[in-house]
Order: sequence, then structure tokens, then C-alpha cells
Amino acid sequence: MGPFDPTTAATTNRPINAGSSINDDTSRLDGVAKVTGRAKYAKDTFLPRSVFVGFVRCPYGAGELQSFDKEAALATPGVVEVEISGKEGRYHGQNVGYLVAESPLAMKRGLRALKPKWKPLPVTVGRLEEEDNSAEPSEEVKAILKDADHILTATYTTAVSMHVSLETHGGVVDHRGDSATMYSSTQGTFAARDGMTRTLDLPNSKIEVICEYVGGGFGSKLNGPGKEGQTAGIVSKRLQRPAYLFCDRKEDQLDTGNRPSHRASVVLGCRKDGTILGGEIRTWGGVGVAGGGGNIPLPTGRYSFGEVNRSHKDVKFNAGGPRPFRAPGHPPAAFFEELIVDEIATLAGVDPLDLRLRLDRDADRRDMMRLGAQLIGWSNRKPTGSQTSTLRRGYGLGTCTWHGGSSRTVCEIVINRDGSVEARTGTQDIGTGQRTIMGILAADGLGIPLNLVSVRIGNSQLPIGPGSGGSVTAPASAPAMMAAAEDARAKFLAEVAKALGAEPSALSLKNGNVMKDGAVLMSFSEACRRLPVENIAGRGESDRGQRPAGRGHSHGAQFAEVEVDTETGVVRVKRIVAIQAAGRIICRKTAESQVIGGVIQGIGYALFEDRVLDRNVGAMVNPNMEWYKLVGPNDMPHIEPLLWTRGEPTAVRSIGEPPHVPTAGAVACAVFNALGKPVRHLPMTPDKVLAALEGARS
Repeated sequence: MGPFDPTTAATTNRPINAGSSINDDTSRLDGVAKVTGRAKYAKDTFLPRSVFVGFVRCPYGAGELQSFDKEAALATPGVVEVEISGKEGRYHGQNVGYLVAESPLAMKRGLRALKPKWKPLPVTVGRLEEEDNSAEPSEEVKAILKDADHILTATYTTAVSMHVSLETHGGVVDHRGDSATMYSSTQGTFAARDGMTRTLDLPNSKIEVICEYVGGGFGSKLNGPGKEGQTAGIVSKRLQRPAYLFCDRKEDQLDTGNRPSHRASVVLGCRKDGTILGGEIRTWGGVGVAGGGGNIPLPTGRYSFGEVNRSHKDVKFNAGGPRPFRAPGHPPAAFFEELIVDEIATLAGVDPLDLRLRLDRDADRRDMMRLGAQLIGWSNRKPTGSQTSTLRRGYGLGTCTWHGGSSRTVCEIVINRDGSVEARTGTQDIGTGQRTIMGILAADGLGIPLNLVSVRIGNSQLPIGPGSGGSVTAPASAPAMMAAAEDARAKFLAEVAKALGAEPSALSLKNGNVMKDGAVLMSFSEACRRLPVENIAGRGESDRGQRPAGRGHSHGAQFAEVEVDTETGVVRVKRIVAIQAAGRIICRKTAESQVIGGVIQGIGYALFEDRVLDRNVGAMVNPNMEWYKLVGPNDMPHIEPLLWTRGEPTAVRSIGEPPHVPTAGAVACAVFNALGKPVRHLPMTPDKVLAALEGARS
């Protein structure tokens, strides 16, 4: 028996997913490098002669910079320059200048010596909760409500949540006059490159962006190089030295975007059996100082809501604005919608699952709901409001779907005479497994073992690939890599056939062997040695905007089981069953990981995460990972990801964002089932749970 290989260890748990993918057993190709510290991230890049850049930031929700001691800062040993470009901050953390130093310590000392003095200005916070939701319904809405047997009137809210990527935002830029290299923590290798051309005054061909490893990204790193990378580029160009600029954890919480807060005011009418006739839904999005970005898809279209009069308004106040955040707008919309459906079901006295099966017209989602109910033990669910014990058990569910999409992608596969194979794509891997699925597809398409394939990614000098946004990375790059493998295999067999004096159509490549008439002719390595050229390159491409071909979709259904302590108000999620379709699954383990990660993030959104602003000065009071609460090990439920592969899917679909969408709604419905009163405001912290319980008692 050979040495244990952790990258090919079989998955012994979750047998329900056995046989669901092209490759069931392969673990992440970069897993060992990451857990041993061998993987080098952009934030780990300290180049010789580097300078270090730190932003000068506003400490209030609104403030005016009245004075600063530039001379004292420049007199600090190691400080190179100070640049102040603005005097007004409109939110806590907004940058108005920067300081450059020879070391991180000198940079911190220089910022202290600068002693910026700020005058707090009047701030506006908490605007979302002040929005008036008492407007009279239109005549059309009144007519709908007149025919209703039950009317639901409710207001729901969600809090601002932060991205909290493991690697903070930033970049390292090394401008060398006629060329430049940028080490970036980015969700878009080529977007980062394109965003630096004007800053560096260089063409794309002279800029190399390297992001071989990225410490996570949920949307906030889609904005090209970001102002961190731009500023590092400006400094590096002027000084002709590498410039390092990465946010610390506090800065990352303050000034790199967020998921905005939302408010929904709902008046809906339904029949006795729960059929929704329609009504009015008004929503607001809290976008801080941004001009927009707060709209949400409510209703989502998954359930029949009848005739709905819909309106939305974005609300501005003194806080940082939103950026894309894993399934933008969909998790809050799903939370609102799932709780609305459960409340209507309770008004009508019908089972929430049965009502969804009537309201959802998609056959696959209905089948997912039936299976999920069986797996979670829905038959054990007690009627909402019937429990009187201190510890109460609740069950809830939610659904999701996701649009298909693609982006121009080029992949290459190079077969070398020494028997090595290299798969190439410039696309970054933000932790989702892109490197692994590219290797699997290359090996599977060629017909050789995966251990013969090395994968190169995350470099703008490699073939162009998509940004990691909209869950298009795998749907765009998979067909391109499969086409590259097909092209490389055909060229390889043609050369082998020429060397053997055989017809290419008579040869095949399977399990690392060249086959003829079903018999092994020679090994792949031996065939490579017979190549008349040093290497053979195959190329594949997919088009921008092209939807993945073949059948398949990204629907999903999740079921939650919770326990609520009615004395403390603490909610504990005990179990989540997450069923997710994503067309043709490439790698079982990374797909399961995506589902599990989406659920974990959804639990945090449901129960813990909340940006808190000081109402007097507008400053964020919890810009850290201590008081900005995240899901911890003790909060983790048993999560069962189920990869839905019914219907013989033929195309790779999205799986990054959809598993995050239903979780908060499913948990909220489970809490409602346990308490008998809905907790309509996220996060569902103990104070809100107890307040809802008091409402139930009264």
C-alpha cells in the first residue's frame, strides 16, 4: 500500500451523494498547500525595497478635517511622504489621504504622529426604520383585499452585514517603468488588470496581475483593483518601488462595502385555503452614501403571489455603501417571502409545506420540497403556536433558484513530451475550488489520471477567464476546459497515429493508456515520448453572454430544524437539509463545500450579523470580529448537503450563490413554528425573540 494521499481520500459520509459528479473522491488540489502555509497570498507578498501605505480615515459618520501635523509625521523615522487630498468624510472610515513609510511599524507611527483633528458634523443614521409605511393602498389593491378571506399586514427588516473575507482587501504593486506586476486579492484577475492601465500609464500587455491564492471574496472584491490597489499603483509609479497597501481588519469592516439593510411593508390578501390573491409590497434599501444598490427581487417569482403593487426606494444616510454580496438582494428577499408564506399559511390554517407545493409551479422544486420534508422529519412538526414548553422545536423551509449565465473564457491544455500536462486559465480561485475542477475536467477530457495534470490559474498572462461574480465561473470555464481537452486529445492522438502508421480514428486515450481496438497499446507517458514536437496545445473557448447548453438549473430547497429557549430567547439551529441542483456536478466535495458554506453564511445572516452605528456620531461600534458576531463552532448545526442530479443534467450550472439564499428564511420559519409568533427582524437575537414571545403571550 502506498502513502496516504489526502487529495484522493474517499468521502465516507453523505452516501446520498455517491455517484453525483464527474469526480466523487478528489479533494482540493491546493488543500495541502493551504493548511501547511505553503500557499502564498497577495497579503503575504513582501517584495524587496517595498514601501507601506496607510489611509488617513474619518473617525466619524460625518466629519471635517480641521488640522494635521504633516511635519511631525514626515519627521517620524521611516516615513517617506504624506498626501492629504480631502477635508471631509461622509462616513466612518472614508479615506481623505494616505501616508507612505519604509515599514509597517513606521507607517503606524507616522499616522499617529500626523495627529489629524476632526470636527464631528451632524449625522443621519437609522433612516430606514423611520420610513413611513402607512400610505393608503391604491384602489386596485383595495379591490383585491376586499375579496380576501384573510389579510396579512406586516413589516419586516434586515440589518447591514459585512463581507468578512479571511484575507482583507488590498494589493501590492511593483511598477518598473516599462512594466508592472500587481499581487491582488481579487475576484477578477482581468478586471484588476484593466482597472490599472490608466493608473499605471501602461497597456494591458505590460501589466501582470497575480492572484494564485485568494483569501475569500463574496462580491466586495469584484471592483477591479479597488482603491487600495489603485493607491498602491500611484505610489509605486511615483517612487519606482513596490508599494504594499492592505486594510487591517477594522478598515476592512468600515470601508469595503456591505450587504445593505432592508425594510419591507406588506399588505396581502388570501383565500381560505391560503391562495394568495395579491396586494401591496413596499421595500426600502439602506444604501449609506451610495446612490443605489438596495433593490431586492420581492416577490421572487418562485411562488404565485397574485396581483402585487410593488414599489421600492433607496435610503441614504451617513455610512459606507453596499457592494455585491453573495446573491445580492436574494437572501433578504427570500427571508421576507418565506416568512410571508408561513404567516399566510398560519392565517389560513394550512400546512406551510402544502401551501408551497400549491404556490410553486416548478415540478423540480416541488420534488425537492417533498424529499427535504422526508429527510428533515417534517411529520414531527407541531402546529405553529401549539407548544408551551421552555425548549421548543421548530421546522421551516425555504427555496431558491438562480439564473444561468456565462462570460468569455479561454482555456488551454499543454501536453509535454515528458508526459506532464498543464491546464491553463487566468481565472482566479477565491476558495470555491476552481483550480480543482479545472484539473478534473482536463484529466477527464483527456482520459488520463489527475496526478499527471498541473493547473495554472490566477494570472493575467494566462488565457482570459471570468470574474467570480454571478456564479458564472464554473458555467463559463467548464465548457472551455472541456473543449480544450477534446482539442488536445485529438491533436495528441493524431501525432501518435502518425508515429505508429495508424489511423487516428482507431486510437483512443483511456485511463492513462493509448488504446486500439479495446486493447492497451502503450501508456500515455510512453506515447508522449514518441511525440515529434516538444508539446501539443489544445484550446477551448466559451462566449460572453452565452447560456450553458443542455438541460439543468440551479433550483434548491432547504429545511431547518431549530430549538428555541423561551427563557433566554436563544435560537439554536440543530439541523439543515440543503438540496441543491447545479446541473452537471464536476467535483462532489467542492460542490458539497459550496452548499455547506452558503448555509453557514445564511445562519450568520439569520441570527448574528449586524453592523451597529453610534446614533450620535455615526461611527461603527463593532468593526472587528469580536463584537461583529459570526457563526462559531458551537453554533454550527448538522448540515446535510444533497446534490440534486435527477433528470440527466448535461451542463454545468451555478452553485456558488444559490445555497446561501434560502437559509435565513428557512430558519425564520422554523422559529415562527416554535414560538407561534414571527420574528420579523434579522438578526433574530434573543431580545427580538423574547419580544415576539411576549407578543404571543399577550
